[in-house]
Amino acid sequence: MGVLTRDEARERSETITLESVRVHIDLRDAHTNTVNDYPVRSSFTLRSRTPQTFLDLAGQVLALKIDGTPRPLLFEGERLTLSDLPLDRDVCIEVEARCTYSHSGEGLHRYVDPEDGRVYLYTQFEPNDAHRAWPCFDQPDMKARWSFTVDAPQGWVVASNGEELSSIPIDGGVRHEFSPTPPLSSYVTAIVAGEWAVVDGGAWRGGVDGETEIEIPLRLMCRAALASSMDCADILQVTRAGLDFYHCAYGFTYPWGTYDQIFVPEYNLGAMENPGCVTFNENYLSRETPTFAERQRRANTILHEMCHMWFGDLVTPRWWDDLWLKESFAENQGAIAAARSTVYAGERAAFAVGRKIWAYEQDQMPTTHPIAADIPDVGAAKTNFDGITYAKGAAVLDQLVAWVGEDAFFAGVRLYFRRYAFSCATFTDLLDCLSEAAQLDLSPWVDAWLKTSGPSLLEASWNTDPSGAITDFTLEDTADSSVTRPHRLLVTGWTLTSTGLQRRFLSDLRMEGRCALVDPEGQLQRPGADTELDLLVLNDNDLTYAISRLDSRSRDTALAHIGSCPELMTRCVVWACLWNAVRDGLLHPSSFISSALIHAETENDDALAARLLVMVREALGFLNGATRSHDKEKALICALRLSGNDELDRARAWKRFAIDLASSTQVEGVREFLEETAVAHTQTGWCARGALAARGEVDEAWLVERFDDLPSGEAARALIRAQAALPSRQSHKKAWALITAPGTVNDHLSAAFEGLAISNMVDSRYEDLALEILEEFWNTHTIGLGMRFVTGAFLRPADIDDPHISTHRIASLRSWLDTHPNAPAPLRRLIVETLDINERHLRVQSLWARP
Repeated sequence: MGVLTRDEARERSETITLESVRVHIDLRDAHTNTVNDYPVRSSFTLRSRTPQTFLDLAGQVLALKIDGTPRPLLFEGERLTLSDLPLDRDVCIEVEARCTYSHSGEGLHRYVDPEDGRVYLYTQFEPNDAHRAWPCFDQPDMKARWSFTVDAPQGWVVASNGEELSSIPIDGGVRHEFSPTPPLSSYVTAIVAGEWAVVDGGAWRGGVDGETEIEIPLRLMCRAALASSMDCADILQVTRAGLDFYHCAYGFTYPWGTYDQIFVPEYNLGAMENPGCVTFNENYLSRETPTFAERQRRANTILHEMCHMWFGDLVTPRWWDDLWLKESFAENQGAIAAARSTVYAGERAAFAVGRKIWAYEQDQMPTTHPIAADIPDVGAAKTNFDGITYAKGAAVLDQLVAWVGEDAFFAGVRLYFRRYAFSCATFTDLLDCLSEAAQLDLSPWVDAWLKTSGPSLLEASWNTDPSGAITDFTLEDTADSSVTRPHRLLVTGWTLTSTGLQRRFLSDLRMEGRCALVDPEGQLQRPGADTELDLLVLNDNDLTYAISRLDSRSRDTALAHIGSCPELMTRCVVWACLWNAVRDGLLHPSSFISSALIHAETENDDALAARLLVMVREALGFLNGATRSHDKEKALICALRLSGNDELDRARAWKRFAIDLASSTQVEGVREFLEETAVAHTQTGWCARGALAARGEVDEAWLVERFDDLPSGEAARALIRAQAALPSRQSHKKAWALITAPGTVNDHLSAAFEGLAISNMVDSRYEDLALEILEEFWNTHTIGLGMRFVTGAFLRPADIDDPHISTHRIASLRSWLDTHPNAPAPLRRLIVETLDINERHLRVQSLWARP
């Protein structure tokens, strides 16, 4: 398989001008499970300045014609050579091929619903899997006008990027014709086909001030079995609010015609921004009523993908070096749009204690990289969809807005869209637009923020005179780095009163060197000021990207009283500070866990309360075995008590938290709780069944009987997870056979690994077996499956009390790296990160395990 490099892509786009692509795909046999591939024809109109180039295709080439004349086939490594091309005139190229239905979530994925036998197809291409579905020039800077013709079985719903122009009966099905698109990159072209349930959402009407009003038809789609679970009112309300927000903010009318949103099964991602045909992981739907926190997370994703209609689809990064040009912006703007235009007003605060922590963690790994990264090939691009590209980039954009002002930022963005609409752009192009709008030379800011790696580390210091006046109040970047970044941020001081924390001090400062005075006006240079600083919050309102430390007094105040702070953003920023202290070995995980459990019970923001439970689960991994067991029991007792909360949202969150802990923890009443919960044929019910299986309290026959009661698609995955969790060698062997079997579905592979990880019978042989076959698996499967394999193989948390998952694992990972120096770079990166994660956990565990 030939991996497309940046140099090859640049050479091809410089010599080929692609005008249009017409794809005719025949899916009439897609409902027949014995047929694993389909015929497809791609027709290209282009101009060439070179006599020879190549097309991309992962399939079987049947025929090639150039200007109607058949040509011999030279096809190797997913590349079809085009030779003797006429120069400097329009050329018509036609390729006939057969491509294979995917089970990995890449290319054209086929899913058969075990509940009703219905068949569903969808495409997923980013960064360059379009050539798995049809012949194409599979790189972002070769935009073209695409038109699709899809032959599908009678009664199927078919959607694509363009508007459906006609559906005409043909032999064995219906031919669906779609309108040509504006210029698009291959990775955002899309086809969705199958027996989808469709909800007509009416039309959004609006547009840019001073321009003609437009009308955008809205539709929602999902599997028929989930139709009653699609809470359409909330999804459509968020969609309409987003279209209002972005038209106002960007000043450029939505150019893609329709707006379909499709919730699809067995999806590798959260969602994908195919213009006019956005696909979402169907996990955003539930047969249970989703909690407010879950709906807020879904709203963020909806608005993230909508931002891409402009950032990414309208103006596309020329190459994956500038992946952040779309992902960082969508991450940032999605949270802002949710906070400002929907009922989910806390979403930007949730970012501070959620996605941004992902950025800090990624940025402290050996594999950290600048936001503007060096991506030599597509393989590197696939592993660069990470916490830096998404969350760090989004946080740095918050700092850019704080630095130049919101008006200048959006003026630069609007200029960028007008100047580069329907084309590709680079980082320099965007910088020029922002600098022009802000009337500032932003190059020093860019060099400091986008071309460096690692987080800043902010700490405060001061002196107190005998009267309690505070002097020499200084903020310093103490990171062990030569990088000096400018910061615009807020520092606040809080006093603990009888009614809770109250803010008494605020400083809005610009820090252009390694340190800055926090109180240049002397607000705190008065007697008794020190008694008011019970809590000092650096980077309040989360304006900059930096790990900030709490002084000891502030830490103690936060652990005991942060829930009494009236500002949600401040609470989230402080919780992020506490969490970073846990990861860095500065705060005992048990102290964090106790505090988080107490505050989660009374926290009035649902998203933060849910996030605290996630952080408790993760904090347990920083404790060694005996201490971890004690804290797990304490957390489980708390969760069982609160799972009967009168507030249904909170009760469900605590119930799921209890189930997560219950698979390996024994306290009074836990078995009865699991058995009672396991009665329901829901996601929560199946989680409880998995926990019972992990504890050895049910057998495989019982699990299969529960599945046969309601054999849904979600249940099929949950059954595999529960079967793998059974504490028997036979069950584990069966799970491993599924993981390594040819053609295993992506979701099923992950489910089997998850089951092995929660089983009460630990068998570390499978980690060794995984390392033995790792490179072969990577080289014979898609990168998406390879990434799932690496992630799944090491899910069980490290523990210094268990040498099989501590010293042995560390030694094995290091040995693999030493003995596989020439393994693919993306694979080595994943192993380096796995090693780093485990070493950090063991390092922190050792700190607190000392007598």
